[in-house]
Amino acid sequence: MSAEPTSTIAAFPGVETFAKRSKYRLEDFNSLKAGTALWRVKGLWPAVGVCFLGGPSMSGKSFLATDMLAKVCRGEPVLGRKAIAAGVVYVGAEDANGLRLRIEGLRQETGPVPDAAFRFIGQAPDLTDPDDVADMREAILDAKADMESGGMALGVVCIDTMSASIPGADENTAKDMSPVLHRLQEMAVELGVMVLMVAHTGKNADAGLRGWSGLLANADGLIMLDAFEDGASRIGTVVKVKNGPAGDQFAFGLRSIVTGQDADGDDVTTCIVESGEVPERARAGRTATKAGQSGDLIMAAFDRVWERARLQISAPGAEGALGVDVSELRKEAYGLGVGPTDPDYSECVGEADKAKAKRKWHDQRKADFDRGLAHLTGTKRLRTERIGGVMLAWEPNKRSPR
Repeated sequence: MSAEPTSTIAAFPGVETFAKRSKYRLEDFNSLKAGTALWRVKGLWPAVGVCFLGGPSMSGKSFLATDMLAKVCRGEPVLGRKAIAAGVVYVGAEDANGLRLRIEGLRQETGPVPDAAFRFIGQAPDLTDPDDVADMREAILDAKADMESGGMALGVVCIDTMSASIPGADENTAKDMSPVLHRLQEMAVELGVMVLMVAHTGKNADAGLRGWSGLLANADGLIMLDAFEDGASRIGTVVKVKNGPAGDQFAFGLRSIVTGQDADGDDVTTCIVESGEVPERARAGRTATKAGQSGDLIMAAFDRVWERARLQISAPGAEGALGVDVSELRKEAYGLGVGPTDPDYSECVGEADKAKAKRKWHDQRKADFDRGLAHLTGTKRLRTERIGGVMLAWEPNKRSPR
């Protein structure tokens, strides 16, 4: 009995088989080249990424945001830094009518921006809803196409404010906020833009951005404005610039102007931004500002260590709080950028100089961490105590497991 013929499947003529391509590429240490940083505003905002402009109420966040972004449209310097001209989509999620008035006043005082360079959306998005984010994305794509037809590339999407764009979300938890941040990062990469989030501080303005500390840890940039005191300049600090220096301070004021009259014949007024001089008291506060910056990064590190290795605290007043080992917190904080990243060997001649530079680097990192931790304990964001030979840290609000 003859064997049954074996069936075979032949490829169609002309059809080639393609291996699935991986997005991962292996690069060799000895031939690795540094990438070129691409900026929207050099040394301040990247061309692609997610940045924050934060501050308490009445600190001038929206006035400053619209002023800076109008400069981006024109390719004018922003905070003394070179800007690459690009189009802007501004999402007025909070007080859209007030923002319209501010933009009208800005246009009246400084003149128009190039045609098709600035588009305004007056409806608040829901960044917790993927469908609503997709809807907003389509509107932004329409603006992008409109700008490109006029010879202008879309460069910035600004959402003002964060809290008005996350209805019902718990701003303090990674569970609610991590997906929001991920959607913003996806939008930035997909559209090739810098997303600027205007955000509030909490009740304690010194504690930085309101909510989940992972926002700062994952941000590509952060500018923080101080609480406004009557008769004083408004002060801002460049707290974080990924791949760039931070710590610079700037000052500005708001000057009232009349844009027209209402139905009763009364003046309609708004304000425009005017640059100012940083007062001596603010300059003297740079060390505290650096400590505050380190403190924000330490809180981001605290969140990460707490999630994977939290410990039960047994100390007077802790009442069963959950905290972390400070040695683990220190290592995580170094990884997030507390202290200088690497030793400075630029002026080293021999091995002795290199050893000295390395000790200096180690001491500086330790000092920056210690100052940041002291800032957190001083502002009552963290408590620390040595228990059983181990230094532990925990939040006074006695956070429960998520």
